[in-house]
Amino acid sequence: MTTGQDIEELVRFVLAPGTSDDPFAHYLRLRELADVHRSERTGMTLLSRYADCRQVLGDPETFRVVDTDWMAAHRPGWRPSPSQEQFLSSLFFRNPPDHTRLRRQLSRGFTARRLRVLRPLVHQEVLRALDRLAAVPPGEAADFQELVAVPLSLTVLGGLLGIPASDHPRCWTLLHEAVPAPDPAADEAARAALARRADEAAAELAAYFTDLIARKRTEPGDDLVSACLREQADDPEQLTDHELALAVLPVFGAGVTTLSDTLGNIMHTLLAHPGRLERLAADPAQAERAAAEAFRYCGGYHITRRYATRDTEIRGVPVEAGSVLVLLLAGANRDPEAFGRPEEFDVERPETASLAFGAGIHHCLGAALAKLLVETVCGALHRAPALRPAGPPRWRPSLLFFGPVHLPVTVVAEPPTARPAP
Repeated sequence: MTTGQDIEELVRFVLAPGTSDDPFAHYLRLRELADVHRSERTGMTLLSRYADCRQVLGDPETFRVVDTDWMAAHRPGWRPSPSQEQFLSSLFFRNPPDHTRLRRQLSRGFTARRLRVLRPLVHQEVLRALDRLAAVPPGEAADFQELVAVPLSLTVLGGLLGIPASDHPRCWTLLHEAVPAPDPAADEAARAALARRADEAAAELAAYFTDLIARKRTEPGDDLVSACLREQADDPEQLTDHELALAVLPVFGAGVTTLSDTLGNIMHTLLAHPGRLERLAADPAQAERAAAEAFRYCGGYHITRRYATRDTEIRGVPVEAGSVLVLLLAGANRDPEAFGRPEEFDVERPETASLAFGAGIHHCLGAALAKLLVETVCGALHRAPALRPAGPPRWRPSLLFFGPVHLPVTVVAEPPTARPAP
């Protein structure tokens, strides 16, 4: 017999970073027991159904992102640290009208033309990354994240934003220091030291991107930052260099994190389904559907939050004004009410819109770029050598993103004769 205490234990596993290597099992169990669950321990309502999550994401009047205004009103005495303030000032944690203004400015850089410009870079860098993997001698282990996923994501996002390649490692290091992984075992002194370094790294990142934008004003290129500056030149609401830096910085940070996590998740999933990996490598024409299925089945963006602006209800469960809802997007993407055989990774599944990029006014700005990268990787797998797992992955301890920090693989054969990628 399942009790409320059992469900609350599930909630703890779902919301505590690093407590599980398989959060999907907890999403599934929670959906079976209580697809809309009001947690007495946290005071939050957790949603596991695709339709419910999509309803909330599509109604920004009733459900708004948890922003600094909400925190100030509901967490007496709350004061963000400098690194938190920078994070919370981003597009992801803004509501209209601020969100509308920022998104309008940034969307000028995410055009169809921008993707056409980036396509050759993405194709070239994917082949280079897979060739690095193919250069690993058979029988030797390698870290897929270190060799392929992270440098590939850094290059693609850096190319989008116009960040010089020589600065990629520095930006990646500062990003990790500005948003450190939680360490439950750290003592008070260690946590204080991490917090101090996070504030310093956040300030360095903001200064770097502010300087980058200032340079783009005098030396524009064919990149998103330059496009934003050109398009907003005559806009009376144009962003200052510092405002644009704080808007662009999370595009880089969240973009690199989600792309590298998703690439690692895909490879981990394909290694667990070697037959599907072989069929995909043999038929690059399946790349588009395989990428869509990968985002649904193992995308890296797992959880988002909203708060209710008025009293309402979902599936008969009351939701009070001001209370927070936790949307388990990765769980909703395996909802049997929305997807047939949802726990099966099927590269031949007819494409169905998932919530891998959210929905509504906060739908991911970089979704088209992410799809381009993952489709290109899936279509070029014939360039990769045969691989097998070389040990368990080490997963990212995060509430928002889920993916391997390290993914050890062993090269077991030379790559087949390379065929031109489609």
